[in-house]
Amino acid sequence: MAYSLFETAELGPLISKNRTVRSATNEHLSDPSGQITPAWVDSLEALARGGVGIIITGHLSVDRDQRADEGQAVLDQETDPALLSLAAQRVHQHGALLIAQISHSGGKARPGVNGRPPLSPGDLTPQLLDRLVEQFRHAARTAQMAGFDGVQVHCAHNYLLSSFLNLRWNHREDAYGGSLENRFRLIRRVLLAIRDACGPRFALLVKVDNDSCDDLPALLRLFQSAGVDGIELSGLDMARRDGQKTPFFLDRLLAAWEGLTVPIFPVGGVFSRAAAEKVLAAGAPFVSLSRALICQPDFVERMEKGQTESPCLACNHCYNVYRQRRCAVCSIPKSSPSWRRCSAPTPPDFPRARSPDRERARSHFCPPVPALKKKQKK
Repeated sequence: MAYSLFETAELGPLISKNRTVRSATNEHLSDPSGQITPAWVDSLEALARGGVGIIITGHLSVDRDQRADEGQAVLDQETDPALLSLAAQRVHQHGALLIAQISHSGGKARPGVNGRPPLSPGDLTPQLLDRLVEQFRHAARTAQMAGFDGVQVHCAHNYLLSSFLNLRWNHREDAYGGSLENRFRLIRRVLLAIRDACGPRFALLVKVDNDSCDDLPALLRLFQSAGVDGIELSGLDMARRDGQKTPFFLDRLLAAWEGLTVPIFPVGGVFSRAAAEKVLAAGAPFVSLSRALICQPDFVERMEKGQTESPCLACNHCYNVYRQRRCAVCSIPKSSPSWRRCSAPTPPDFPRARSPDRERARSHFCPPVPALKKKQKK
């Protein structure tokens, strides 16, 4: 079936104004305690105003004591309900849909932030498994009460649920380890608890990567059998693809999806309208974007008005900008000395991201700037 990028589209119980999805990207806009902030709300509204059909928030931790970093927001009983509701209202007023990505960091939780060690699959007792299911259920219900349109359960990139799927991390010998069906058991419990709490009119999505499981087609069949409304398919090697601006997981992901009916939306390497339409032409009913929307939050609207390609360099340096995720090259204020250098600070705890090609970035974005004159000593 041939899809059009700017036509309305169904996703489970939802109707989106187009087929674009903002893939979950950690905004790093919480306060130090993990509370969401007005700036977090503003960032979501900017995407909605910029034409995105379905906006998935950055990962929201269901466990305040297991955050991935000090900028990660939390979705629990202490989350400000007024700001949550405001986010939904402001996204909806632009005709977009809002999905909360809910996550447990597992082995990616930082002891320096949380004051306690991270959790791995082998650490979870039966009581902790029950508590985890309840944390996801409560987070989903909280989002629903605030007016969100659904949740996306994060089952990718070696976060806790993903690590249960992965034989490298899951060495359990009980009902939650061994076979793929057993390793999926916790995820199934989480999904069924959310569906039971929120009902069929609340979208239930998942995010999966192409490396967490030894049998991706079988895993996708398990997700479909669990009744999810959509699957976002991602990859783990984005950081090794500096400068690659084509969909780089498409063939493998579509092959794994063959024979299934649950909608999928691949993410990775979409920086142009042609690339987005290539994903749709291949049979995927939705297309996800991340870095192009970091560079230009209104990129979808720009495509609809005729812009063919994102100016994003795919340099990945935006992942080095810790507070308020943004393009490290093109969004530095021109009044800042950093703008002259086309650079941004690189924290040592982001080793996976490479420095961009400075000269290429400078020539692409920045007009020549006269050298700063040094004051002469009298």
